[in-house]
Amino acid sequence: MPPTGRRTDGPAAGRLSDQAMSLLLLQQQQQATHELRWTAVSMVTWFGTSAAVTLRRSWRSILPAIVVVCAVAVLSPQPTPTPTPTAAPLKLDLGISFGDTLRWLDDQDLAAKLDDVTTLGMGWIRLDLSWADIQPNDASSYSWSRFDGVVHAAQARGLSLLPVISYTPSWARPAGATSATWAPADPAQFAAFAAAAVRRYAPQGIHTWEIWNEPNTSGCWKPKPDPQAYVKLLSLTVAAMRSCDSQVFIVSGGLAPAPTDDTHISQLAYLASICALGANRLVDAIGYHPYSFPVSPQNPAQWNAWAQIATTSSSFRTILAQYGTPSLPIWLTEYGAPTGGPGTAATAQGYDQATRPFHVDEAFQAVLATDSVEAALSTPGVRALFWYSDEDLGTDPSTTANFYGLRRADGTPKPAFSALQGAIAQWGTDSPTP
Repeated sequence: MPPTGRRTDGPAAGRLSDQAMSLLLLQQQQQATHELRWTAVSMVTWFGTSAAVTLRRSWRSILPAIVVVCAVAVLSPQPTPTPTPTAAPLKLDLGISFGDTLRWLDDQDLAAKLDDVTTLGMGWIRLDLSWADIQPNDASSYSWSRFDGVVHAAQARGLSLLPVISYTPSWARPAGATSATWAPADPAQFAAFAAAAVRRYAPQGIHTWEIWNEPNTSGCWKPKPDPQAYVKLLSLTVAAMRSCDSQVFIVSGGLAPAPTDDTHISQLAYLASICALGANRLVDAIGYHPYSFPVSPQNPAQWNAWAQIATTSSSFRTILAQYGTPSLPIWLTEYGAPTGGPGTAATAQGYDQATRPFHVDEAFQAVLATDSVEAALSTPGVRALFWYSDEDLGTDPSTTANFYGLRRADGTPKPAFSALQGAIAQWGTDSPTP
């Protein structure tokens, strides 16, 4: 039976749960309070008793001789800077991330999805190659036909593919595990499957792969994130894949923005842990999902997932440099923003932290689509950007997972569709296959 969500099982869309999102936003609010207090102390020192207390965006304005007392901080996203054209286009691979949806479509619907990618001016698709889908019954039989159909349709349009090898069939899980998002009982079996995929698809021109999805969250790596277990799986899998294809290009599993708690490890802490174990020397690029909503990618706040790529005090770039690979590319294999779900919507004019801004309105999603292209081109080390996703999964407002699409569930385009198309056309790309 075709799935109703992004994954064949497990949390819909692989996103953080609304509870985890609430905790993450609470941590952001605490960070904002710290910034506010720091600004107040600094301004008292500078201006004396006529100090000004600014809200979270102390980097935007200073109001001397005014004390702002506020029960709820109303926050405004960073305005989009005026683009400054570069002398020559930077190389940036662009695509749509589809999750595990394409292989279940009929030919007409599949064609429409892939035509959207080319209409947008993109050259890539990212999609799950789920071990649980291909070998549902045992280690000796394979069911490639549906994935073959997607490969042939994509390549007929000149599109490159980034398959995400992930998710464990029931026969390969630990005893008692009920979800495909459990780590495999034997990572060598996962590596054997990855090698079989390379042997099948390398002759068809597929050489770029991502190993697992969001392994720093329990939604995608059960029972809970384990950097050591992931690096063991990665090491075996990379060796098996490289033995089959000398051109293979491997991206580590895209990390999700997350708090560190009993069920998640923050993206920076997880990256540091796997780099300490040598993961950065196994792969050709680091995968990341820098979801920045309810603010723009250009917002410099320390908690902004996009800012943590290169501009925060601790960042992807500083961690990679610390572990000896300062030039390792970063592939943003998911980015986007939901336009519906629980809580209130952030807008281009701002948001209210107290009302749990778990999503954005359609106009602000369009701004984020435009900003993401510019930000990807200007952020050091970023080599690829994949928008998640093409079309909403449904209309149920109880979860944000249904609303990440550039199109609504009825197929009509949101403003973000034309905004993203325009940004790509304006900035231009050069997207050779690695």
